[in-house]
Amino acid sequence: MSEHEIDPFIEDIAGELRRPVRFDSTFESRVMAALDQPMMPLPVERKASTPWLLRPRTFYVSPLAGLAVAAGLVAIITMSVLRTVPGKEVARANTTDTLPVLIPDHFIPVAAPAAPVAVASPFTYIDRHAKSVAVVGSFNDWDATKDVLTLTSDSVWTGTVPLMPGRYEYQLVVDGKWIADPGAQQTAASEFGAANSVLIVSPVPR
Repeated sequence: MSEHEIDPFIEDIAGELRRPVRFDSTFESRVMAALDQPMMPLPVERKASTPWLLRPRTFYVSPLAGLAVAAGLVAIITMSVLRTVPGKEVARANTTDTLPVLIPDHFIPVAAPAAPVAVASPFTYIDRHAKSVAVVGSFNDWDATKDVLTLTSDSVWTGTVPLMPGRYEYQLVVDGKWIADPGAQQTAASEFGAANSVLIVSPVPR
């Protein structure tokens, strides 16, 4: 017995499926019209909105306004630093210029110690037979051509040398011969044999 005799219902369905499908003349236009329908928007998940204070913002500042703000910040920092200086701390002057003493909220000018002044130190030698007299010492690198004395009378040779306050060793050069100054109050041993004369220059009182 065949399958068709067993189940005629299946054979009827298969016959229907084998039949050719015929479409009417409006089928194509209906399909195209269905495709041209506007697309439905897909639902979009919305994120929680950012609070107004936390939203990023862009600020535009002119160069002049930026300079003004920078100057204000520098002034605030400077005043903060000045107010932290103890009132008893005073800047000591280490130079010869007038320096301000820093005290909170104002300045007081303080004069620095006066610089020492050169003193015109006199030299005198008496010798009626001398032809030339000069002074050499630690103040002129022992150079006999720098400080030459002048004959002021028949036998008196004099001259002055500007010296800063301090201690100096020297000798006289009389007609090319080096000798100690007979009028010196102090002498000191020399590495070259003859003693050196000693001159002490004191500061000028003010």
